[in-house]
Amino acid sequence: MNPFIPAPARNPAAPDFPVDQTTSHWLNSERLWLYPLVALACYVLATLSYLVRVLWLHPGEHLGPISLDFVAFWSASHLALQGHAMSAYHVPTITAVENAALGHDVGLLPWLYPPTFLLFVYPLALMPYRLAATVFLGFTLLAFVAVCHATLPRRRVALIALAFPGAAIVLAAGQNGLLTASFIGLGLVLLPRRPWLAGFCLGLLCVKPHLAVLIPLALLCSRSWRALFATATTALAMLAVSTLAFGIGTLEAFVQNMGLIAGFVDSGVAALARIPTFFSLARMLHIPTSFAYALQGVSACAGALAVIYAWWRPCAYELRAATLICATLMVSPYLFDYDLTWYGILIVWFVRYALKHGFLRGEKEWLALLWVAPVSGIAVIDRVHFQFFPLITCVTLAMLMRRVALERRTSAGMACRLAAQETP
Repeated sequence: MNPFIPAPARNPAAPDFPVDQTTSHWLNSERLWLYPLVALACYVLATLSYLVRVLWLHPGEHLGPISLDFVAFWSASHLALQGHAMSAYHVPTITAVENAALGHDVGLLPWLYPPTFLLFVYPLALMPYRLAATVFLGFTLLAFVAVCHATLPRRRVALIALAFPGAAIVLAAGQNGLLTASFIGLGLVLLPRRPWLAGFCLGLLCVKPHLAVLIPLALLCSRSWRALFATATTALAMLAVSTLAFGIGTLEAFVQNMGLIAGFVDSGVAALARIPTFFSLARMLHIPTSFAYALQGVSACAGALAVIYAWWRPCAYELRAATLICATLMVSPYLFDYDLTWYGILIVWFVRYALKHGFLRGEKEWLALLWVAPVSGIAVIDRVHFQFFPLITCVTLAMLMRRVALERRTSAGMACRLAAQETP
């Protein structure tokens, strides 16, 4: 028996996007076109401004390249193609390759990913660095937009996803947030009807294992055995293939380097303003590290309990999907701002639910806040010296839990009324 509630067929008469048809609301149809277009215009102007400064005003001055983090992906690929995959985990060696690729000192950009991610970046160095960056980031952006549109196939969704500030952060950083968001998003789209293929997509998140922690729990709670088996098989197969291709030493080096990133975060070498977790919130308030980890542990437990609550008993699949995405962002202490692309997938799932059941007061405003939130990490947190992102995630999870509880109470009430009507 399928444990998921299938999505109903699209109603052509339904509104194109979450616009309140009965009362006036500031998030009206025109603004849902205007705001994404304004955001895209800002991105274009920012890029042109950067190019003018680099190519015309200060041609000899190093202002820092766009998508700097991607150089670590390309350099790891270069070393793997040369038969030296182990060297990708050796900081001095990969730093030398990175400096040579860009022609200047890039600072500290170590390779901190498991060998499974080496399978994804392996062919990148077959292309020149700038072309590889364009192909990788462009492909993951298109995949993200396509997944959002597949989740909610309405006309404005692609434009809003393309203009999503979280996507802009990933492109500016040269990171993989769009890739992981596409994996979780596509897996959840496929799960109700294609569990084997969904499990494959979800298993690909083994490239960043800390983002996959709650997936087996959700599949276990929903008794989705085929998807759970496919997820585990995919992850184990990728681990086996990467270990055979690059050597068991790469796995050992990855485990050792996990301590490296922990040291970066604990010591403040990694910018805490870019780490949207309760651990970072506590450390920015100068709370001792042990208490900060304890707070993060409470956050992770809350996320796990939310997944159990939403996935164990029946409720709308859209709420289950949004809960899993939101709860995942509360687990790891080593999340980064480019992982907040998951907010985009969360928004689409919640909107899909609300288009069927209506919005409660304040929910549209909160979704608008989630949409613009990723860019505020750069603009605000460094100035106020307070990491507020985990609070945003926590409030969002509470909103989802309220909706799950409300739906179950409504369903129970309807069942009681139907039973009373059938009683002679």
